[in-house]
Amino acid sequence: MAEELGSLALQELGLLWGVKDELGKLQNTVSAIKAVLLDAEEKLAAGDNAVKHWLDRLSDVVYEADDVLDDFSTEGLLREMKTRGMKAKQVRIFLSKSNQLAYGWKMGHKIKAIREKLDAIEADRKFHLEKRYIEPRVIVTRKRGDSHSCVRAEEVFGRADDAKAVLELLMDSTIEENISILPIVGIGGLGKTTLAQCIFNDEKIQRSFEVRLWVCVSDNFEVKTIVENIIESATKKKQETVEMETLVNHLRKEIDEKRYFLVLDDLWNDDSERWLSLKTLLMGGARGSRILVTTRSVKVARLIRTYEPYFLKGLDKNQSWSLFKHLAFEKGQEPKNSSIREIGTEIVDKCAGVPLAIRTMGALMYFKNPETEWSSFKGKELSKISQKENDILPTLKLSYDQLPSHLRPCFAYCSLFPKDYCFEKSTLVNLWIAQGFIKLSNENQYFEDVGNEYFMDLLWRSFFQEAEINEFGDVIRCKMHDLMHDLAISVAGSLITRLDDEKKVIDEKTRHLSLQEGLFHVVPKLNASRMRSIIFPSGTSSGREICQLTWDTIFSSLKAARTLVLCGSHELCVVPSSIGKLKHLRYLCLCRNRDIKRLPDSVTSLQNLRTLRLSRCYSLEKWPRNIKNLANLAHLEIEHCGSLTHMPRGLGQMTNLRTLSEFVVHSGSLSEESGGLKELNRLNDLRGNLVIRGLRHGKDMALEYSAANLKGKQYLQSLDLRWLSGEDFNDDELQLESFQPHPNLKKLYLEGYGASRFPNWLLSLTNLVDFKLVWCTRLQYLPAALSQLPSLKCLSLQCLNDLEYISDSGGGSEFSSSSSSRPIAFFPSLKEIFFFDCGNFKGWCTRRDSSKMTKVTPMMEPPLFPSFPLLSKLRIGDCPVLTSMPTFPHLEELNLSNASWNVVQQTMMIHAAAPQNPSTAVASSTIASSSSTPLSKLKSLSLDYIHDLRSLPEEGLRNLTSLQYLSISSCDRLQTLSRGIYHLSALQELYVGELNLRTDKDGMHWKGLKCLVSLKFWYLPELKSLPSGLQHVTTLRKLEISHCSSLMAIPEWIQNWTSLEQFAIERCGSLTRLPEGMRCLISLQSLKIRECPLLFRRCQSDEGEDWPKIAHIPKLDLNWKLVQQTMMMKVGAIERPSTAIAPPTLVASSSTPLSQLKSPEPEAIEDLRSLSEEVLRNLISIKDLPIQACIRLETLSHGVQPLTARHALRLHNCIELDLGNDEDGMQWQGLKTLHYLEFCDLLKLVSPV
Repeated sequence: MAEELGSLALQELGLLWGVKDELGKLQNTVSAIKAVLLDAEEKLAAGDNAVKHWLDRLSDVVYEADDVLDDFSTEGLLREMKTRGMKAKQVRIFLSKSNQLAYGWKMGHKIKAIREKLDAIEADRKFHLEKRYIEPRVIVTRKRGDSHSCVRAEEVFGRADDAKAVLELLMDSTIEENISILPIVGIGGLGKTTLAQCIFNDEKIQRSFEVRLWVCVSDNFEVKTIVENIIESATKKKQETVEMETLVNHLRKEIDEKRYFLVLDDLWNDDSERWLSLKTLLMGGARGSRILVTTRSVKVARLIRTYEPYFLKGLDKNQSWSLFKHLAFEKGQEPKNSSIREIGTEIVDKCAGVPLAIRTMGALMYFKNPETEWSSFKGKELSKISQKENDILPTLKLSYDQLPSHLRPCFAYCSLFPKDYCFEKSTLVNLWIAQGFIKLSNENQYFEDVGNEYFMDLLWRSFFQEAEINEFGDVIRCKMHDLMHDLAISVAGSLITRLDDEKKVIDEKTRHLSLQEGLFHVVPKLNASRMRSIIFPSGTSSGREICQLTWDTIFSSLKAARTLVLCGSHELCVVPSSIGKLKHLRYLCLCRNRDIKRLPDSVTSLQNLRTLRLSRCYSLEKWPRNIKNLANLAHLEIEHCGSLTHMPRGLGQMTNLRTLSEFVVHSGSLSEESGGLKELNRLNDLRGNLVIRGLRHGKDMALEYSAANLKGKQYLQSLDLRWLSGEDFNDDELQLESFQPHPNLKKLYLEGYGASRFPNWLLSLTNLVDFKLVWCTRLQYLPAALSQLPSLKCLSLQCLNDLEYISDSGGGSEFSSSSSSRPIAFFPSLKEIFFFDCGNFKGWCTRRDSSKMTKVTPMMEPPLFPSFPLLSKLRIGDCPVLTSMPTFPHLEELNLSNASWNVVQQTMMIHAAAPQNPSTAVASSTIASSSSTPLSKLKSLSLDYIHDLRSLPEEGLRNLTSLQYLSISSCDRLQTLSRGIYHLSALQELYVGELNLRTDKDGMHWKGLKCLVSLKFWYLPELKSLPSGLQHVTTLRKLEISHCSSLMAIPEWIQNWTSLEQFAIERCGSLTRLPEGMRCLISLQSLKIRECPLLFRRCQSDEGEDWPKIAHIPKLDLNWKLVQQTMMMKVGAIERPSTAIAPPTLVASSSTPLSQLKSPEPEAIEDLRSLSEEVLRNLISIKDLPIQACIRLETLSHGVQPLTARHALRLHNCIELDLGNDEDGMQWQGLKTLHYLEFCDLLKLVSPV
């Protein structure tokens, strides 16, 4: 406030309105109070309650003063805006003396009243406070190296032994349980999550589990939320709000019969019922699935474990010191000064081996001068920390107390969000700006740049963690440790409140509030007039409460609001015009309100608005009039607003814009409301990503393209240009020359570009990292010098119908060795290439150049072949005439679909060693390294629809020593996998399908697959028997055989597969029996046989000849039919985890009785006519019985009567079921605990039961 009072702009306004003297007096009072604030803060930290009460009173008045001064400044902005288009006479009338005096008199009284309140507070002080000079704000006094802040998650100290021990427990093959649960227990900040991350990313875990899942549970244990997060972790897609039943079905698809590894991080819940509900849903995984849990609670660990808990200890002294010096000293080097080492050792001792405390204190000391400040810190601050076992909050609080004053409110503000919240850096910075937390030290600074420095400073000091970095090396989001979140809540006090409980009392001093879903109805009870931030809940759960409120009333009450977030409130269809009254508003977020069609014109009176977020407002189609009046708007986000057809006229006058996520070009002629590309001309401060969609082709477009002035936008990182489809293409090369971006651009995406050539400015984009072309149907080739772009890492070409060659050089100079002393670079940084649906794409270079590359022999000299030096991922799909490519010896992932095998052949067969004569060698950046065998790093290979593939060359396969995944399908000329597969000793997964693959006479080369874990054969009509060499592959855990119509038998040597856990046979019509060796598959947990008619009868319980061979298998899915009125059920969980799924008749004869079944899920049983009491008598524990699609079921008889523990009974689509024949209704009286009854599509139900 003192800075605001001293600003030149406010002084000029004070002079204009005759209140300069009052402002001067107020400034003197504020300066006097400011002089003693540092001393007051120290006394407050020491626990002085009198100071606390005095500061609370002061805070209330300061907030009131801030509102008045903001009113003052806003009025000035409004008058400037209103007079902007007026003529001189109109301005004189508007600014008449009477108008000025009236407003000045009103404001003068307000300012005087505030000054008197502050004077009274100053005079009422009953204690002495010393005056202190406040040093100018310094954001960062010592800069760390870039690597430190970005890779902290990987800098793990002292946990190698713990990681090894936990891995050994998880990989223990003697564990009998299907799903094993290992808790890691330790106090907060000890590094449980970091240890779990190390294990989650360990290569052994990645190789051993089909699915890896990570969910942070924290203190909000809701089964539905956890299931949603598990599915999101598996699919990498955000889940929409759906019913629990749908989620459970989706969960089963993701984990059932799969060997999964799940981390449940930060589990607090010790409610056994809730845990059992979750555990039940997770029991469908294959044998060997593991759940790793991190928790602070021994009680929780004892409740959930199947292992003994692993108790994580603190770091020892040496490990603690190593971590501390890595953070506290420049480059992690131990200081020579012994006194500095002693102070550091004492600090480390105070941290009690807790990594979070050590990191925080190390980061704190890094910003202090060891020679001048460490001794003072030891004497004044370190002595305040009292060592308490298992309590590091005092240490963290000390780190907070030592924060520069400008960072403290930024940190405290983070308590508005829940634990484990993922903070978007740009969003958080804009929220800080809206609250006035970001202060500029000179007029040349930008708020966002300074805010970014604040953010990075907090990250460097370990107040944030788990930084996520984008492809350009920038930190874009992070999280906060739970203990740091607790600290933020503590220091925020009543000022900032996150309402997650309806009974929670909101203090009258609260200025910032966020509401959890379902609590919208508390809004009318709030004193909203004092709220500076309010974050409303999202989703449909609060829809009922929203309907009962008047949006206009809500908006009108937020008189002091600087921040308003209302995302995804599905009941908000119309934004009320009263929003224009929120004159202090800086940040407005209305994202994901799908029914909003327009914003009211009153929005343009929000002169202080800096951020307007409208992304995913799918129905938004109209802009408010005079949006240009929002002169301070810096961020306009409109991604996925597909109904917008144009941008507003006057947008180009909003030169403060730094974010414009999308620009929509009007498809018709411009009107009074719509603006063209020239609106972009002056917006040269734009940053981040800009999408321009709706571009048109035409001879008249060059001038309009030029008017956009893309070359002047030096801060843009990403540019996305999209042309309209379905137009007549003209040659747009010259037009696109006018669309040249600035050389700083890092990412370029073009869609629907209609010219046959690319403009020359592509070569000027020396900072380009990612280049993508889509639907550029007339483009014939790209500039030859594309290969020389030094920063390009990813190249993607999709749906380029006319593309024949990448290079148009004609002379081939880029591929040949040169007599020049300076070698020619060939894609020196490229790591990923994606080619899709380029039907005429023939090769990299023109016909004259390709003649040097087409004929491949095993001893071909590398200089004739340019090689990608860093390429690790190559995907080619639907490029059937592509026959030549530069070689890619260091590839890790190759996916080839509907393309020529020759693309791979030339790399496979190239000589492994570079020539010895340096005068004939191409530079190392353009050939295969002499120390690396071609494709020796390849880990994943997928081949689909490769019609010229006749065999896999043994010489080439010999080099694939790192290959772990191989999939071959729909290669119609491939009849054998050859002896080369013997060399695939690292292969773990092999999928072979839709081939004319014949049974090898000598299949012993298969025994070379020593690490094979998963094998699938499908649609192999010529396969009559399994390759004999497979009998030696004893590592196999999963086998699927599908649609192999000629397969006659499963060999007896299958008994060697003692590690096999899952076995599936489907549509193998010639199979007549199962081998005796099935009895020896001691690890087999699941057997699925589908649509193999000759096996059905042999596999029926009791009667079938093959039944004794499979009776020991826990989970059987054999398309069971009705057997003696016994319903076949797939059981979702059983009380004892070691017992698996089986039909009831099987369970009854095994160690687990029917009485232990919890949640059966019956399939459609067409010939089931009744449920007998005898069959269901023992199902006493079932809590939810769905009976669906049993179309011949006529009666329940008295079958449901024994089910006295029933909680829910569901009858669906049983069209013949007649419940009316139970005249006395006695069968229903046994359901004493029935909580839920559901009838659906019961056509014969005509009256209540």
